[in-house]
This record gives sequence, C-alpha cells and structure tokens, in this order.
Amino acid sequence: MDFVHDQLALGAKLRILTIVDIHSRFCPAADPRSTYRGEDVVQTLERVCGRIGYPKTIWVDNGSEFI
Repeated sequence: MDFVHDQLALGAKLRILTIVDIHSRFCPAADPRSTYRGEDVVQTLERVCGRIGYPKTIWVDNGSEFI
C-alpha cells in the first residue's frame, strides 16, 4: 500500500492510493483523489476487503503519508 503523486496539466495535484499484492502483483485498488484523509484510506481498505477478503498482513513504506 502506497501513494503515487502527480500533477495535472492545469496544475491540480493528484494522489493515488495503490494497493498491490506483492506475490501475485494483483492490484485490487488504484484509487485517485485530489486529497486523501485517513478516513478515505479506511474507506478504500474496507471496500477492497469486503470484495476480496482481509489480508493476513499489510505492508506500507512508512512514508510521511502514513505518520
């Protein structure tokens, strides 16, 4: 689970929460938004887990987004 950052041609910033299974490389979510709050991350995780099940572990890069 990590964020990808980009900027559109008109200057608007874009953040994409990506969730990837490191073994199969299956990507159940690549959720783009202009802003992300903690509640948004929880909402995306609940949607994904409700659809494909809960993982045994979650790995994040511990970047500033998750502090």
